[in-house]
Amino acid sequence: MRRAHLIATALVAAMLAAGDAAADQDTPYLATIVIERAPGTRGRLASSVSSTLHVNDPALTAGTLSQLDGLDVVATGADTVRIRSTARPTFRGVPGAKQLQSSWVVDYDEAVIQELVQRIAAQYGEAPTPAELERFVFEHVRDKSYSRSFDLASRVAATGEGDCTEHAVLLAAVARATGHAARVVVGNLILEQDDGLFAFGHAWTEIHEDDVWQIRDATLPGDLPELRLARYIPLGRLTDEGPSYFLSLVEAMSAMPARISEVTSP
Repeated sequence: MRRAHLIATALVAAMLAAGDAAADQDTPYLATIVIERAPGTRGRLASSVSSTLHVNDPALTAGTLSQLDGLDVVATGADTVRIRSTARPTFRGVPGAKQLQSSWVVDYDEAVIQELVQRIAAQYGEAPTPAELERFVFEHVRDKSYSRSFDLASRVAATGEGDCTEHAVLLAAVARATGHAARVVVGNLILEQDDGLFAFGHAWTEIHEDDVWQIRDATLPGDLPELRLARYIPLGRLTDEGPSYFLSLVEAMSAMPARISEVTSP
């Protein structure tokens, strides 16, 4: 098992490095992606946004995006997928047993995570909200390190180190440990700053609350002002949380666009 985990970690690291040799190491994200507004447009984006994803396999990407609430596939081309989306689309589906269980990656039955759960209870009570868990993980991962590939939740709990993937798996772990269905998602994050747009490969958590899946991002918790200008494009879920979890990551990353263009509010 340990050898399988080491192989998975090495393959994920190689995959990310090969997919983005120019990744911005000043951000806690997987990769920097080129993004361009539609010609002649400027100013803040509205609640609904249209954009074109430039991808290797449009059928694969469009098939994944068709599983989302809050996002519509408008058209596909030889190497593009045109979409219209809200700011926070999520994958459809009701929670299953897997989204509540401890697993190889989301290993909340480990003692180090149970200790965190006790700390959470002392700070927020026995029934912490997803927003409280999001803030706790953001503060617990003190070393926003970009050298990690995709650590198990227990290692993140022990080291307090990692980038967006480590934030996502630890949040999923403490969410499940406190009774919330949760899953890890990989995709794109688009941020607005002044009149500029910035896009990144990113990982976050979806937590089932108020009878719907909602995005919770411990890398960028909801009380940070930057989140008001954040948009998400989910491109894959970590469906395999066993020792070969890297295969789910490879599948999700294969849908990642090389460029996002023609961004505009309809």
